[in-house]
Amino acid sequence: MIRLPKLYQRLLLYFAIFGVIAFFYYDHLRASKIQQRFIGKDYVTPSAPSAEQWLRNNDLEDFSYSDKLVINIGYDECFHIGRFYERCFNRFELKSRLASENSHVVRKRIHKDLRNSFGRRWFGKSEYVYYDVLHLASLQYFGPNLERLNVEAITEISKVPKGDSLQFKDVFVMFKPVGIELLQNRSFISEINVLFGADCVNPIVNWTLQKNFPLTEYAYSEPAYLTYKFVGSHPVNTEPQRLQETNEGKFKIVQLADLHLGVGESECVDEFPKHEVCKADPKTKTFIQQVLDIEKPQMVVFTGDQIMGDRSIQDSETVLLKAVAPVIARKIPWAMVWGNHDDEGSLTRWQLSQLASALPYSLFKSNIHDTQDNTFGVGNYVHQVFSKDDTEAPVSTLYFLDSHKYSTAGKIYPGYDWIKESQWKYIEEYHDKVLKSKTKLSMAFFHIPLPEYLNTASKTHAGEKNPLIGTYKEGVTAPKYNSEGIATLDRLGVDVISCGHDHCNDYCLRDDSTPNRPWLCYGGGGGEGGYAGYGGTERRIRIYEIDISEDNIHTWKRLNGSPENLFDYQSMLDSNSPEIA
Repeated sequence: MIRLPKLYQRLLLYFAIFGVIAFFYYDHLRASKIQQRFIGKDYVTPSAPSAEQWLRNNDLEDFSYSDKLVINIGYDECFHIGRFYERCFNRFELKSRLASENSHVVRKRIHKDLRNSFGRRWFGKSEYVYYDVLHLASLQYFGPNLERLNVEAITEISKVPKGDSLQFKDVFVMFKPVGIELLQNRSFISEINVLFGADCVNPIVNWTLQKNFPLTEYAYSEPAYLTYKFVGSHPVNTEPQRLQETNEGKFKIVQLADLHLGVGESECVDEFPKHEVCKADPKTKTFIQQVLDIEKPQMVVFTGDQIMGDRSIQDSETVLLKAVAPVIARKIPWAMVWGNHDDEGSLTRWQLSQLASALPYSLFKSNIHDTQDNTFGVGNYVHQVFSKDDTEAPVSTLYFLDSHKYSTAGKIYPGYDWIKESQWKYIEEYHDKVLKSKTKLSMAFFHIPLPEYLNTASKTHAGEKNPLIGTYKEGVTAPKYNSEGIATLDRLGVDVISCGHDHCNDYCLRDDSTPNRPWLCYGGGGGEGGYAGYGGTERRIRIYEIDISEDNIHTWKRLNGSPENLFDYQSMLDSNSPEIA
C-alpha cells in the first residue's frame, strides 16, 4: 500500500472539501434558477385605468386590480445542511404545471418549514407550502369568456370532502371554474399563509384560520394551521385613528413590556406565585386582555421583546400576531419598538418592521435612515396626540426609538448596545423642523434603559437619594457607553421615559442630572415566558394617563394575579417631590 506524504494528503483533503462545497454551491444555483421559473416570475400588471374599467364593467368595482385568485396549492419536500444549503427533491401539487403553462400565473412559496428542521438541525428534511395565484387584472385580456382560461379557483378548504374536492395533506380543497359569476359572488381565496401552535391566531380582517384541524403534525414541530384570505365585498378600515384626547381631556397608554411570547403555549418561567400547571403564552394573553378591558386605553405601546427569539425560529410572524391580537380585536391604535430578542427567530428586524407597519391599527413607522443592517436601528419615529377641540392642535408628543441589541464594541464597552448619536440627532431635528407645534407633555419609549437609570444617588444634593417609586430588584443592564440621550430628551421637554428589558425592576426614578429632571420608568415584565425570580416576581403591566386638563401625567401598575387592583399610583408632574395616592 502506497502511503502519500502528509503534504499531499492535506492537499487531497482540501481538494475534496473544495469539490464538495463547489458541488453544493453549483447545485444550489441550479436549483435557484429552476425555482425562479416558478417563484417570483416577472409579472407585468396591466395599466390601472384599463383594469379598473374592466372591473367596473363587470360589477367588480370594489376590487383592486392588484387582487388575486388562488388557483392551486402544493408543497415541496427538501433536504438541508444547516442554513447554507437546501435542495428540494419532491413536489406535490393538486393542479400540475399550472405555473409553467400560463404566463399570468405566479407561484408563491410560504417560507416556513412545516417540520421545524431548517435553522434548528445541521441535517434534515424541510417542507414548505406554496400556492399559485392569478391576478384579477390579467382577466381583462380574456373579456367575458373567462372559460378560455380553463382554470379553477380555490373556494373552500375543509376537513371533510365535498363534491369534487381534492385532498391536500389532511384537508380537502374545493375548486370552482373562474368566471364572472364566481368573481361577483366574491367567494374565492386570494392569499394563503401558515401559522403554528395550538394558540395561534390571525386577527387580520377577512382572514380565516382553520383551527379545528391542523394541516400537519410532526414530532418536533408545533402543529401547522392554514389561514387564508377571502376577498371581502365590504373592506373594513383598519387604519388607526388620529390620536386624540378624550372628552375629559385625558389620554391613556397601556405599556406592554417583555411579553416573551413564542410559537406554541410553552411552559412558564419563574412563575410567581407558582401553580402546578402553567402555560406561559395563554396566561400572558389573559392578563393582557384583562388589563385592556379594565383600562380601555386610547393607545398601547409594546416596548420590546414581544417575541422570544429562540422559541420563534419556526415562525416569528405567528408570534407577532399573537402579541398584537388582543389589541387589534379591541381596535386600539398601537406602537412598537424592538428589544434584543425580537429578531432572533425566523424574521430579521427589518422584516418584522415591514410586517408590523402593515398590521391593523399599527402606528409603527420606519424612516429614511432606517436600514436593513440595523446600524441606525429600525423604528425611530414620533407621534402626537391632538386636542379634542382642535384636530390640528397637538397636546402631547410621543417619541419611539430602537435601542438595538448587543454591543459591537465588546472589548471596550461590553454588554448591551445603545441608542446612537445619529438617532438622537434625528429625533432632535424632527422635533425642531418637522413638528409644527411643540407640546409640554411628552414621553419617550424604548427597550434598553439609559445609563441614568442607575442614578439613585442625587447629583445635586450630596448624600441624598433621588425619588424612586416601585421595585428595584435586579441590576440595571444599561449600556456601558453613554450616548448622552438624556440631554437630548431633556432639551425636547420629555417628562417621562419608559423602557423594559430588566423584568424585575418596575420603578420610576426622578433623575436630577439634567435641568428638567425627567422620570425614568420601567414597564415591569409582563410575560410568563421570560425570566423573573429575584425572590419571586409577579408579572405586571404599567399604565400612563396623560392629563391635558391638569397638565400632568399619572401612572400606576396592575398585577397578573389581581388585575382589578392598581398599585404604586403616582401623580408625576404636580410637584418636585413625588406623591403616592
